[in-house]
Amino acid sequence: MPKQALSWHTEKRRVNDLVPYDRNPRQINDKQLEDLKKSLKKFNLVEIPAIDIGNRVIAGHQRLKVLQLLERGEERIEVRVPNRKLTKAEFEQYLLTSNAVSGDWDFDKLKSFDIGLLLDIGFDETDLVNIWDQN
Repeated sequence: MPKQALSWHTEKRRVNDLVPYDRNPRQINDKQLEDLKKSLKKFNLVEIPAIDIGNRVIAGHQRLKVLQLLERGEERIEVRVPNRKLTKAEFEQYLLTSNAVSGDWDFDKLKSFDIGLLLDIGFDETDLVNIWDQN
């Protein structure tokens, strides 16, 4: 039986109920954190997080971290939720693709992803050599 086509809808969830993905390879430095705080204070939450059906965060880890720091954990925010359970491959591909545009990589965590997946989302062989050369 073919799997159901993937679509997304918006729901409201409490910030404190959202579970960060422990293998999220993105990190944020102090300057980026402060910049994101300023942005959220000024514009509020424009780019809403994406989660799986079990409240596990796929995209938006840093924004959620800042909301916690701003003591907004009890707030209900809009999130994007898929219409079905994502496969591991779908989850990881969207996680990496959505994070490819900002922040810094945690090379130790990035090494835990399939090399084929890293190549599929745009890393080249030079990038992979650099990732594995990081201490």
